[in-house]
Amino acid sequence: MLMKITFFTATFCLFFGFAGLGHAATAPVKDTKVIEGTFTLKDGKVLEGKILREQGDAYVIEYQVNRVNKGIKDIKIVPKKDVIKIVTDKPDDQAFAAIAKLLPTPDALTTEDYESRLLAVKSFITKFPNSDRLRDAQGILKKLADESAAVAAGGRKLQGLMILGADYRANAFDLDARVFDAKIRDAASKSQWLVLLRTFAEFDKDYQTSTSYREVLPLVLKSLQTFHTQIAASLASFDERMEKQTTEVDNLSQRDGGSSKRALVEQAAELEARYQKEKKAEIPWVTPHPSHKQSLEDDNSFAESELPRLTQLLGQPAPTLDGGKAFRNAWKIIHGDAEAEVMEKAISDAEAAGLPEKYLKLLQAEVKVPAVKPAGK
Repeated sequence: MLMKITFFTATFCLFFGFAGLGHAATAPVKDTKVIEGTFTLKDGKVLEGKILREQGDAYVIEYQVNRVNKGIKDIKIVPKKDVIKIVTDKPDDQAFAAIAKLLPTPDALTTEDYESRLLAVKSFITKFPNSDRLRDAQGILKKLADESAAVAAGGRKLQGLMILGADYRANAFDLDARVFDAKIRDAASKSQWLVLLRTFAEFDKDYQTSTSYREVLPLVLKSLQTFHTQIAASLASFDERMEKQTTEVDNLSQRDGGSSKRALVEQAAELEARYQKEKKAEIPWVTPHPSHKQSLEDDNSFAESELPRLTQLLGQPAPTLDGGKAFRNAWKIIHGDAEAEVMEKAISDAEAAGLPEKYLKLLQAEVKVPAVKPAGK
């Protein structure tokens, strides 16, 4: 008997109300509703077919005896406790699995990000109007729409919580810094060193006076050391590896008519094109590749200049300037009906605290400009 091994999907778990390698006994199947798919048993066998009905503590499964000849079927009574995995073949279940992953949403999505997610859920609802998962899809749609509206009104999601527009604007500098902090920590947890360093390069420009900057700096330094070790090792072995690769490709080309050599030339051209594109865009950390020496040299050189700078920064006392505090102070004064001169002084103090221009403009936009009284009145 030829069986097919399949993997358990989160969609079916949600459909039957259990997770992990749970037993199908927790998922009652009614006679009026045939469940089709694959059913993995304790002994490793996989039945491909459908559950016709429940029979006490067992399922009555009609399954394919032979995958080649789909016409040969048999019926087997299987104890519920022996069914450890179920995978449905229903297209709406598979489609729902994709939109179910849209929640919970990550932090700091833009309205454009939400629009693409909303479109995907609306597409599911339109395509599967009679799906058993319709109500779940509508719930996802509402949640996304609510968050999208909050972001459109100036809100921002941070660490899983939606911060409303007024609250965000009053603490914009520190909250934006925390978004960068979260992205850096997430990249580190996934060993995505290039993502981490590029994110930090943006963070480093404007947020050195934030508390988040000092808090995440040790992690960035440690990640940079790891990245540098990898790049340096790849660069040190580059000439030897390329010489070996050339020999191997020459030998292969004699047997494949030169297709291996052409493929290598094409790869080299693609790597060079990407490198030139990133350099033109002034991306601080180019994408390194073991077969592209210049990308390795650039990143190695940048790492060697950044390591002592960050080490020195980390060894210094925390700066007395606190950009977040300066921003909050100015915001409070501006919204406290202070005189125009006092407001301008608060903005000047915020500028002296190293706040980037975009945050100064945000404060200036909040300053109440007194209406000009008509002459003679």
